[in-house]
Amino acid sequence: GGGGAAHAVEADLAFHRALLAATHNELLERMEMVIESGLAHRDQIVHSSPHGEDPVPSHRAVLDAVRAGDQDAAETAMRALLDQAVRDLDKVHGTPGDSGAADTTADTKGTEAK
Repeated sequence: GGGGAAHAVEADLAFHRALLAATHNELLERMEMVIESGLAHRDQIVHSSPHGEDPVPSHRAVLDAVRAGDQDAAETAMRALLDQAVRDLDKVHGTPGDSGAADTTADTKGTEAK
Protein backbone atom coordinates (compact mmCIF):
# COMPACT_ATOMS: atom_id res chain seq x y z
CA GLY A 1 0.00 0.00 0.00
CA GLY A 2 0.89 3.68 0.11
CA GLY A 3 2.52 3.44 3.55
CA GLY A 4 4.76 0.64 2.36
CA ALA A 5 5.71 2.65 -0.70
CA ALA A 6 6.51 5.73 1.41
CA HIS A 7 8.72 3.62 3.69
CA ALA A 8 10.47 2.05 0.68
CA VAL A 9 11.08 5.48 -0.86
CA GLU A 10 12.64 6.82 2.36
CA ALA A 11 14.77 3.69 2.81
CA ASP A 12 16.05 3.95 -0.77
CA LEU A 13 16.84 7.65 -0.39
CA ALA A 14 18.70 6.97 2.87
CA PHE A 15 20.72 4.21 1.17
CA HIS A 16 21.74 6.46 -1.70
CA ARG A 17 22.52 9.40 0.64
CA ALA A 18 24.82 7.14 2.66
CA LEU A 19 26.43 5.78 -0.50
CA LEU A 20 27.14 9.28 -1.82
CA ALA A 21 28.48 10.40 1.58
CA ALA A 22 30.77 7.36 1.72
CA THR A 23 32.57 8.55 -1.40
CA HIS A 24 33.99 11.54 0.51
CA ASN A 25 33.72 13.33 -2.83
CA GLU A 26 32.11 16.74 -2.43
CA LEU A 27 30.77 16.79 -5.99
CA LEU A 28 29.06 13.42 -5.58
CA GLU A 29 27.75 14.38 -2.15
CA ARG A 30 26.21 17.53 -3.65
CA MET A 31 24.60 15.44 -6.41
CA GLU A 32 22.19 14.18 -3.76
CA MET A 33 20.28 17.44 -4.14
CA VAL A 34 20.03 16.91 -7.89
CA ILE A 35 19.04 13.25 -7.97
CA GLU A 36 16.91 12.99 -4.83
CA SER A 37 13.73 14.43 -6.35
CA GLY A 38 13.86 12.20 -9.42
CA LEU A 39 14.81 9.15 -7.39
CA ALA A 40 11.96 9.74 -4.94
CA HIS A 41 9.49 10.11 -7.81
CA ARG A 42 10.71 6.92 -9.51
CA ASP A 43 10.62 5.04 -6.22
CA GLN A 44 7.08 6.19 -5.47
CA ILE A 45 5.91 4.93 -8.87
CA VAL A 46 7.75 1.61 -8.70
CA HIS A 47 7.06 0.82 -5.04
CA SER A 48 3.35 1.60 -5.46
CA SER A 49 3.16 -1.00 -8.23
CA PRO A 50 3.02 -4.78 -7.79
CA HIS A 51 5.27 -5.21 -10.84
CA GLY A 52 8.66 -4.13 -9.49
CA GLU A 53 11.43 -6.58 -8.61
CA ASP A 54 12.58 -6.95 -5.01
CA PRO A 55 15.14 -4.13 -4.65
CA VAL A 56 16.90 -5.55 -1.59
CA PRO A 57 19.26 -8.09 -3.25
CA SER A 58 20.65 -5.57 -5.74
CA HIS A 59 21.15 -2.93 -3.06
CA ARG A 60 22.80 -5.51 -0.78
CA ALA A 61 25.22 -6.46 -3.58
CA VAL A 62 26.29 -2.80 -3.85
CA LEU A 63 26.67 -2.49 -0.08
CA ASP A 64 28.64 -5.74 0.23
CA ALA A 65 31.04 -4.71 -2.55
CA VAL A 66 31.60 -1.26 -1.02
CA ARG A 67 32.17 -2.76 2.44
CA ALA A 68 34.69 -5.20 0.93
CA GLY A 69 36.49 -2.36 -0.85
CA ASP A 70 36.01 -4.18 -4.17
CA GLN A 71 35.73 -1.40 -6.75
CA ASP A 72 35.05 -3.71 -9.70
CA ALA A 73 32.31 -5.58 -7.85
CA ALA A 74 30.82 -2.27 -6.67
CA GLU A 75 30.69 -0.94 -10.22
CA THR A 76 29.17 -4.18 -11.53
CA ALA A 77 26.59 -4.23 -8.73
CA MET A 78 25.67 -0.57 -9.24
CA ARG A 79 25.22 -1.10 -12.98
CA ALA A 80 22.97 -4.09 -12.24
CA LEU A 81 20.98 -1.94 -9.81
CA LEU A 82 20.52 0.75 -12.47
CA ASP A 83 19.48 -1.89 -15.02
CA GLN A 84 16.90 -3.17 -12.54
CA ALA A 85 15.59 0.37 -12.04
CA VAL A 86 15.05 0.69 -15.79
CA ARG A 87 13.32 -2.71 -15.97
CA ASP A 88 11.05 -1.77 -13.06
CA LEU A 89 9.98 1.47 -14.75
CA ASP A 90 9.44 -0.38 -18.03
CA LYS A 91 7.15 -2.88 -16.26
CA VAL A 92 5.18 -0.15 -14.49
CA HIS A 93 4.75 1.89 -17.66
CA GLY A 94 4.04 -1.17 -19.82
CA THR A 95 7.05 -0.49 -22.02
CA PRO A 96 8.15 -3.58 -23.95
CA GLY A 97 11.31 -5.01 -22.44
CA ASP A 98 13.30 -4.88 -25.66
CA SER A 99 16.15 -2.81 -24.25
CA GLY A 100 18.56 -5.68 -24.88
CA ALA A 101 19.04 -6.37 -21.18
CA ALA A 102 19.77 -9.96 -20.25
CA ASP A 103 16.87 -11.93 -18.84
CA THR A 104 17.91 -12.70 -15.28
CA THR A 105 14.71 -14.62 -14.53
CA ALA A 106 15.66 -17.63 -16.67
CA ASP A 107 16.43 -19.71 -13.58
CA THR A 108 12.70 -19.89 -12.75
CA LYS A 109 12.06 -22.04 -15.82
CA GLY A 110 11.97 -25.23 -13.78
CA THR A 111 8.93 -24.12 -11.77
CA GLU A 112 5.51 -25.35 -12.80
CA ALA A 113 3.57 -22.79 -14.83
CA LYS A 114 0.01 -23.16 -13.54
